[in-house]
Amino acid sequence: MGTTNLDSLSLGGNLTVTGTETITGGVTYAGAVTLGDAAGDAITVNGTTTALAPITVGVDDTGHDVKFFGATTAKSWLWDESADKMIVTGASDLLGNTQQTGTFTVGVNDTGYDVQFFGATAGKSFLWDESADSLIITSAVATALVVGANGGTNPALTVDASTASSATGLSVKSAAAAGGLALAVTSSGTNENLTINAKGSGTITLGGTSTGNIVLGRAATGVSISTTGIHTSLSGTAVPATAGAVAAGAPYVANSNGMTIEWTTDAPTHTRPKGSVCFNLGGSSASTRAYVNTDGAGTWTSITTAA
Repeated sequence: MGTTNLDSLSLGGNLTVTGTETITGGVTYAGAVTLGDAAGDAITVNGTTTALAPITVGVDDTGHDVKFFGATTAKSWLWDESADKMIVTGASDLLGNTQQTGTFTVGVNDTGYDVQFFGATAGKSFLWDESADSLIITSAVATALVVGANGGTNPALTVDASTASSATGLSVKSAAAAGGLALAVTSSGTNENLTINAKGSGTITLGGTSTGNIVLGRAATGVSISTTGIHTSLSGTAVPATAGAVAAGAPYVANSNGMTIEWTTDAPTHTRPKGSVCFNLGGSSASTRAYVNTDGAGTWTSITTAA
């Protein structure tokens, strides 16, 4: 066929055009339309086009590229049929609800990008900072971070950042195997207290299941431990006889020279630092109930008590 020039065209059946068709007026197609007679034939539309029905490109298992260009050089939106993916070259804004079904990946290994979610309050956000390799939550509410099986209902972990002018925090530092875990207060100030509370009349337990020692304080002059209320200390062993006191007596160590306060069920003969005190629970007289070590070895002198 040759070239056809029409001011307007209205067809009720099928239309097949194998040559060049130029229409300067309106076009209404009520049936199927085939343009071109080969896969390489192109269609160019220079005016506004409105589709009042679905547009399908290709068929299942045989697709075609679809590309939209922007007003800026090299910016476009492309459906790449051979790669089975959408490629956006340039910035992209999504307005309205969006559902992602499938894995969502930002960047590739060793080359990442910032990802930021904003809240309803100015300056508050959730940021993955790719250059710092860190996750940053900027919030000023009592539930800045909540982790739990039921979300915010009885959560396993809550981070409260609601204090005005908040400048203190908690640092959790890991180490290599057998290097321990360190908890420390962080602050813009010089000295900061650390408070640990149970709920209501609940008990605070340290080392409840571990088998190692519990160390409070540090080896420095003037560092003390204060208790408010009744102080109760329980040994994990029975009160030993003097022969077993060294191994099982679990004595109180009074100061840095190792002086002790301890209990046995017999008169003491074991070695302790000079000045150590031993109470003999098996003593039955004024001269056998209490002793003080006088030579830093195995000599104990009786302390006379009231009958």
